[in-house]
Amino acid sequence: MSQKDISSRFSGHDWHLEYTGNGCTADIHCKSWNGFLDFLHHEKTMRENQLYIYRGQSSEKWKLEPTLKRKKLSIDTQSIEEETLKSFQLHCLGRRGHNPPKLSESEWWALGQHFGLDTPLLDWSDSPYIAAFFAFNSDTLESENVVIWLLNKKINDDVGAKKLKRNQRIEILTPYLDENARLINQRGLFVRTPNMQCISEWAACLESTEVISLGRILIPSSEKKFALDSLDKMNINNYSLFPDLSGSAKHANYITNRNYKKL
Repeated sequence: MSQKDISSRFSGHDWHLEYTGNGCTADIHCKSWNGFLDFLHHEKTMRENQLYIYRGQSSEKWKLEPTLKRKKLSIDTQSIEEETLKSFQLHCLGRRGHNPPKLSESEWWALGQHFGLDTPLLDWSDSPYIAAFFAFNSDTLESENVVIWLLNKKINDDVGAKKLKRNQRIEILTPYLDENARLINQRGLFVRTPNMQCISEWAACLESTEVISLGRILIPSSEKKFALDSLDKMNINNYSLFPDLSGSAKHANYITNRNYKKL
């Protein structure tokens, strides 16, 4: 079956899939929040759901770049990573409790990300619903659509990716940290690219068209109130995803805005 045939048949209530680029990537256009839910419950999506991780972004204009890359500092990526991590480790001395466990480099980055450090990591989640929450949960939605990115966990098995050296491939990291309860509640994990390259730009090396390696789910920003109310009914909100006082405060603000103000 050709990609065009697959695309025309892979559609549902208020959504349709369109292949992009070299055929390894795709956009799923949802006309509504219900269209997004219908896509997630499509038979093909359900069969392949465990293949993917998800990331929500409030603007379709934003690149898939980590915070450290967005700084656009006048220094090469390797040096800025080394300098930043060394500085963070130094300033953590005496602040991780008594006899803190030793951490790997990835775990140090994950810990830093949790506390606001600029890192070469991008946050992702095993849950498309949690990703949707982070896409919509912004004071300002600056584009027509929010975006939920999906990334194939086996992307390095692609024919094109296998031609790359190991250090030129994407890393998907799941640190085991007791110091980061948010990571657990958000079903979080991290993605790291060589030289902090934008993932969608890195994906140009892919060749296989048998499965979608990277995709965007586009949902109208105007669906924000409906989406957040729906997610709240699933117990996906600031209160559950941020198990600390900041989560309590943010959720209290949400309830006030929901009851007395137009979102």
